[in-house]
Amino acid sequence: MKRQLKRVLFVCILAILAVGLKYSSGKAHPRIKSLVKRCAAVVAPRSVFAQGVTVLWSADMEPVAGGSGSSTLGEWYEPNCCEGDDVNPPVPTADNNGGGVYNSGIASAGPSFDFAHSGTYSAMLKVDTSNNPPNTTSGTRLFRWLEPKMNNSNSDLYYSVWFYFPIAYTPNGTPNNWWNIFQWKSKSVSQGKNDPMFNLEVTNWGGQMYLYLCPPAFVNGGNCYTQSGPPYTNIPVGQWTHVEARYVCSGLSNGGHVTIWQDGTQLWDIANVQTRYGYSDAECSWSVNNYSNGLSPNPATIYVDDAKICQGGHCPL
Repeated sequence: MKRQLKRVLFVCILAILAVGLKYSSGKAHPRIKSLVKRCAAVVAPRSVFAQGVTVLWSADMEPVAGGSGSSTLGEWYEPNCCEGDDVNPPVPTADNNGGGVYNSGIASAGPSFDFAHSGTYSAMLKVDTSNNPPNTTSGTRLFRWLEPKMNNSNSDLYYSVWFYFPIAYTPNGTPNNWWNIFQWKSKSVSQGKNDPMFNLEVTNWGGQMYLYLCPPAFVNGGNCYTQSGPPYTNIPVGQWTHVEARYVCSGLSNGGHVTIWQDGTQLWDIANVQTRYGYSDAECSWSVNNYSNGLSPNPATIYVDDAKICQGGHCPL
């Protein structure tokens, strides 16, 4: 293993030197940042060499290799991305994208160097939930469906992403406030359905933000799961927080499984539940979001970075 890591590090150093020689300083900088981040992932304690773990897809929000040096959100559309690497939001070139960026109401998603978990860029998700119909509900959602679709037979995958909340927001929509930042949906073309299954929501209690988990109506009577503390795990303000989930996509009433961790702390472990529609053509998809029917202060902006979908265990950090 040590010899393998030494080889990887040697290759990384050569790649970084090659980039530095090929490009001017302005264009080389973001590429070197991206290479350093990818190399760091390899040598981290939870590396891609962790036994049995495969990183199926990842998005670091950095510039596309070989492009002009500007970042896009094109990784969310892979393998069929965009018309040029500087289109934002990316323009799909085919109907068989592996995911995509979707906005509704008054919302936008784009690359930002305001904050970054690693490298130079993150994705900035901004919504305006002004109480002026019809735009009281606004959302921006970064979707992936290729990986769960490829592994659709009771797929057992891990979903990982880093969030940054610059300030504490309070959900204040009516009649029932909600703020969805992480979700799975189930789609059935034959039945004309495409609906949320399990959603990670945010609440504000005593000036601090906390996660809670909401299932579909046919699980737990549709009642949301709150944290079982004390102690409770709050969402920190002004620093990155890691959210990871294991999601077994199953149309059987007792075939699915949902486990949620925040910064390594397990918040929920829900076994023997249905996690997608039971129709033969039903599929699962996953998204990270800024999606709400009312937030204060308004507009509301959060950031996400270093998203991954893995098979066989926890994603490398």
